[in-house]
Amino acid sequence: MRFRRTFLATLAAGTSSLAGCVSTGDDDGPEHAEPERELWSFQADGRVSTTPAVVDGRVYVGSNDTNIYALDAADGEEHWHFETGGEVWSDPVIEGDTLYAGSRDSRIYGLALDGTERWTYETEGSVWASPAVRDGRIFVGSGDILYVLATDVGEREWDLATGGSILSAPTITDDRVYVGSNDSYLYAVDRADRDLAWRYETGEHVSTTPALHEELLLFGSTDRRFYGVDRRTGSELWSYGTDGGISSSPTVHRGSVYFGNWRMRVHALDVGTGDQEWRVTLNGRINGSPTIIDDVLYIGDSSGIVHALDPDTGETHWQFETGNAVNASPTIVDDVAYIASNDGHVYALDIT
Repeated sequence: MRFRRTFLATLAAGTSSLAGCVSTGDDDGPEHAEPERELWSFQADGRVSTTPAVVDGRVYVGSNDTNIYALDAADGEEHWHFETGGEVWSDPVIEGDTLYAGSRDSRIYGLALDGTERWTYETEGSVWASPAVRDGRIFVGSGDILYVLATDVGEREWDLATGGSILSAPTITDDRVYVGSNDSYLYAVDRADRDLAWRYETGEHVSTTPALHEELLLFGSTDRRFYGVDRRTGSELWSYGTDGGISSSPTVHRGSVYFGNWRMRVHALDVGTGDQEWRVTLNGRINGSPTIIDDVLYIGDSSGIVHALDPDTGETHWQFETGNAVNASPTIVDDVAYIASNDGHVYALDIT
């Protein structure tokens, strides 16, 4: 297996293929030049479509080359990789001193942060979904089943069967588990008695992780609609129609909810009413969730571009171009954006 680290400092200043440069339409003199943002990049042997987990100076990602990687957050150097038996599309999650992730080899892994295996649990189907961890339990979908495992030993405590594939992480509260399924339903399950509280039917697949705002659950469907549902009862409070399917999980920020769709658009809605605040068109289909830090919204698209937008207006601050689709969400830590791309790279960008 072949790996490569690329440092910006080794690049010639006059390189004609600088990523992230945006034309202003005017004479691009030095005073108007977009600052170079790439700090380093790391190349795997396959696509990287998982949202990076960044903890204690390490960046953890999975790749469809079957590996989970641990990189140095400062320079991108590989510390270790762990080989699974299948492509890794499940976002790694760090809780305490353990990393949890799924693989298309139908296994869920618990790894120590030095890359050694603590346990594995074999499911009945490929694990596309990302896990959620709470109260000593890991909640993760595989095939049409939501599994609930003990985090320390990986033993199954209970599960929930749905009518379709589960492709996204659940949302966990003190009393409920909320998870979408490709059978068109969003499910609410009581954690105490493990019974179905309610399910809400959309017109097509629900492959987004619901966002929770007070008593409101917010999620999209590939039926091209976005929903606001009472988390207690499952009653619809509002819905909003778009022109494309939605597989982008929403983000809530200061009374607004943000998400992308398959027609290249980012939508901003009033979280209470579902009224549109703004809508902008990017360069490609949007699958990842927006990340908002310090009043800047970061989101990638299938053209390979990462966009930094004003969350109040949708105006573009800057862009950075990778070599293939960016389907994962950006992770922002200490003024650095960590970006996973289907070109096989993980990028670290200076966002100051």
